[in-house]
Amino acid sequence: MTDSFYENLKGFTQFAELSKPGHYQPAPGDWFVVVTDIENSTSAIDSGKYKEINLSGAAAIMSVLNITGKMAIPYTFGGDGATMLIPAGHVEKTLEALAAVQSKVHSAFDLTLRAGVIGVQALYDEGASLQVGKFFLGVGVSQAMFQGNALSLAERWLKKGHANVQLAGKHQGEPDLQGLECRWEPIQNRNGKIVSLLVKVTPAYEEHAWETYAECLKAIEAIYPEHAKSCPSNALTLRLSFSPKMLYREVCLRAGHAWYSKLTYLLEIMTQNLIGAISFATGRKLLGFDGKQYKQELISNSDSRKFDETLRMVLDSTQEQHDTLRVILQKRHEAGQIVYGMHESPQALMTCLVFSAAGNHVHLVDGADGGYALAAKQMKQQSAGS
Repeated sequence: MTDSFYENLKGFTQFAELSKPGHYQPAPGDWFVVVTDIENSTSAIDSGKYKEINLSGAAAIMSVLNITGKMAIPYTFGGDGATMLIPAGHVEKTLEALAAVQSKVHSAFDLTLRAGVIGVQALYDEGASLQVGKFFLGVGVSQAMFQGNALSLAERWLKKGHANVQLAGKHQGEPDLQGLECRWEPIQNRNGKIVSLLVKVTPAYEEHAWETYAECLKAIEAIYPEHAKSCPSNALTLRLSFSPKMLYREVCLRAGHAWYSKLTYLLEIMTQNLIGAISFATGRKLLGFDGKQYKQELISNSDSRKFDETLRMVLDSTQEQHDTLRVILQKRHEAGQIVYGMHESPQALMTCLVFSAAGNHVHLVDGADGGYALAAKQMKQQSAGS
């Protein structure tokens, strides 16, 4: 049985160790890759819908996690989309969940969520590789890491229509998005700017991928030596939102269609935010909620650093650090080793997957105003020109 594949991975606790091959195991051939993205995301970003795009990708993840229950499922969030691995026994329920999310995203945000479900073996048959690692963010909370080129191939198939699953007719009702939360104000930078960074080894340098990523990480950590200072999630800048306009995004996805259902849900989350704000401010438990502990866990459980065949980081950066980083990466790009993308913003965005207020919660971080999506656009331009 391979259903416990991800759960049985040993995992590692130091982010710099992501470049060690021993931390990865090949994905089982009888599992499936689930890949989603937002169609015409660039035009949606131009119209100011990047938070809605973020939330749609997170909704796809949450819907699948909710139908798989306690089973450990590897996933990664890419700003304008998401990628997951699921065992064969969950494919049909996953399709139903994604159909419900697709319908909800369209009605709530007028966005089109594309979804593909592709057998890992089919990707292997095309010569692709896929290895999975597990990085522990906090106690009992892990983040999947992916190495190889199978996810990139799956994404290309999705965008070309070769793997785009026809979800029409599979929608049976409201998606189960229990735990999906969007309740924080945009996080203000502390050092000058928020940088969304992508780094990917070129196909020509693939044989030296592990070494190249290790060297890039070492250079980045030399520029940003303290993760606590470069991580956008910080106790000084985290603010719960009481803006009905901002909270309404979550309301649109999780409440019913009737106006009174939406109003009831809005009042409910504003009340929860008030309880949270008081607990955060006083450092005391309030109605069972420990704000001090939650905020500490929120910072440690933020996914501002990840690896999914591409190194992804969201950094709170000074101008000097940003300039130094660009010089170092540009030299490696000119040497044919990597392609990279960088997008600057004054703020970061955070969307939350809350399974339990006590420890088991993950916070998806991206730059505002386009974040990873616009950094990816720059990286693709480099790839086309190299």
